[in-house]
Parts: sequence; structure tokens; C-alpha cells
Amino acid sequence: MAQPFSFGFSGDDIEEDPTDISNQQGNAQNVSDGENDAPPIQAKAHDLNELLSNLPSKLSYNTITLNSPLSHTTRLPRRELFDVRLQLMSEDTFSNNNNNNNNNNTANTSPLTGLLTSDLTKNIYEGGYKTWECSLDLVRYLLDRGPRKDLDDLTRVDHVIEMGCGTALPTLLLFQYAILNGLSMHFTVMDYNFDVLRLVTLPNLLLAWIGTLAQDDPVFAGEQNPLADTTAESGDVELTPQLVTRFKDALSTQGISLTLISGSWVPVPHLLELVPSTSDMNTFILASETIYSPASLTAFTEAMVGLMKRVKGGKAVVAAKRVYFGVGGSVDGFREEVARQGAVGYEVEFEGLESNGVRRCLLEVQMC
Repeated sequence: MAQPFSFGFSGDDIEEDPTDISNQQGNAQNVSDGENDAPPIQAKAHDLNELLSNLPSKLSYNTITLNSPLSHTTRLPRRELFDVRLQLMSEDTFSNNNNNNNNNNTANTSPLTGLLTSDLTKNIYEGGYKTWECSLDLVRYLLDRGPRKDLDDLTRVDHVIEMGCGTALPTLLLFQYAILNGLSMHFTVMDYNFDVLRLVTLPNLLLAWIGTLAQDDPVFAGEQNPLADTTAESGDVELTPQLVTRFKDALSTQGISLTLISGSWVPVPHLLELVPSTSDMNTFILASETIYSPASLTAFTEAMVGLMKRVKGGKAVVAAKRVYFGVGGSVDGFREEVARQGAVGYEVEFEGLESNGVRRCLLEVQMC
């Protein structure tokens, strides 16, 4: 089995839960040599209705407030990691059954793996439970510029795809924007781990939608919408059948589709089959912390370029650390791979990216 390792960038990572004990010491220690790695999990799209039907009756959440360089502000909800742990401990066979249904190539490992010991275990856990600093850079960038220089130009985008989404904060921002502005759009979120999608990504999307409802919305049966309280940093929300049905109906009525995909980016042709697309689409791809190793950046770039090649207009914004010490990934290596794949990648000017630790940047990628 692959050995876990830590990115080791103390101070640059956002801990969502003070009890998260992922090892943050050293520089990418215990990287496996590849000989004993578990085989990659084949990509699979999951049924939204099935995932919603298996949500718990209550979600505990916290909110993160982000301010952009131009003083734009957003409050985004995230499910508490202690709540995820409680759900996992209360489950008997759900995760194992879904792992078996996910594909026949799933490693025999507990969904608690990423919550206990590591930032990443190759081909087993890819860091999706945590919120990484680069994803916050991406949110701040979207607040100031958005897909087409300004967030208001989101109407020109038909499809938002977040690769390696995890907690999916950049998608949450655009998802809320689409809902509040009555836009009909496709959203696709991808994470290597099915359990991350069902336990974190989808609950966060649901919480983001609940945050758009009025404080006295009738769906709360006379109670107040807890996510409408802008002074509260955390809380609980009851997921009644009426609320979940309202969520599904709201998306259907507005013409918003959600596609959730777990598994590996390669083979790329198989992945592309799972992502809804038409040749006349304008596709906007988001990603953060996806180029940490040469193998990862190669697979990621091939999939990203494959997604852009098949649409009328495609653009990606990738947030990353300039160098991933001890693991081998780098922005320079990524730009070289982008060029090799027939696209062009260039850094975008954005304030607030440099830190006292590892330097970070944003890159925009388009087809040549």
C-alpha cells in the first residue's frame, strides 16, 4: 500500500478543525517509491439523488469570511470535520458498499484515512478533507475578477468544473452567484475520493444553497434559517426531507445541473465521457494544489486540456505553490507540460499571494 506523506508547509494550510491531526512536520516525508502503490481508482459519476438520500438528518458547519484585495467579501459555509467523523463512526456498511459499487479497483482502506494521519496517500487519499490556502487565493481572485475579468460576466460561462475540488470553496462562490442571479448552468465537481464528495463537497454545496434562502423562508416551518445569520460563525441545520426536496426542485427549476465525479483523471478519454459537454459551451475550469508532483501535474494537465479542447471556449485558472519541495511538482514544470499539451499558461497579477513561507501564484491556461 502507498505510504502517506505531508506537504509540510506549516502556516500555509487552513485547518478546518482544531482536532485535525494531519502531520504538518517536515517536507513531504514518507513518499512512496511507486512499487507498492495501490492501483488508481477509475473515475465514476455519482447519482445526485442517491447521495442526497444518504445525507444525515443534521449538518454542523462553520463559515469562513474572505476579503479580496478590492475589498469584496464573501461568507462561505463548510461542514465541520468533527461532524464528518461522527457520521463515519455511526455508519456500519454504507461506505464499504459504496466503495464496492464505486468500482472494482478501490483500495481496501477506511474513509477515515485522510482524517487521521496524512495530507496525501497516493492513489488512496488526495487531501480533499482540508481547505488549502491556494483554494482561498482562488476565491479571492474570483471575487475581484471572476471568469471574464469580472464576476458579473459569469453569464458568459455555461459550465464550471472544479478539478480536485475537496471542500470546493471556489465552486461554492460561483454556485451561490448563479443561484442568486437566476443563471442556468452546469457545475461539475471532481475529487479522487468518493467519501470526500459525499461527506464534504455535496454537503457544502447544499449549505451554500441554504445560505441563499431568506431568514424566514417557509421551508424552515416557522424556525429561522441559521445560515442567514451573518453574525454566526458556526451552527447546525436540520436537513428535513422538505428542505432536500426544495433543493432539488430549485436546481431543476433554474436549470442548474450538478455532476459529481470521483476517481482518477486518467485515462482521460474515460473521464471525458463522464463530464457533460457540448461543442458550443464556454467552460471555466478551477483547480488548486493539483500539481504537487510530476505525475500529478501531467495527469491533471492532460485532463484539463482535454476538457478545453472539446468546447467552443475554455479557460482554466490554477492556484498553486511555486515549488512543492520534496515532491517534485512546480509551476515551471506545469507550464512546460501545458505547452507540450498544446495550450499556454501564464501567471496572472493578483495581490496578496506571497507569504512568509512557500510562495504561491495563480496561472491562467487557454488553448493556443
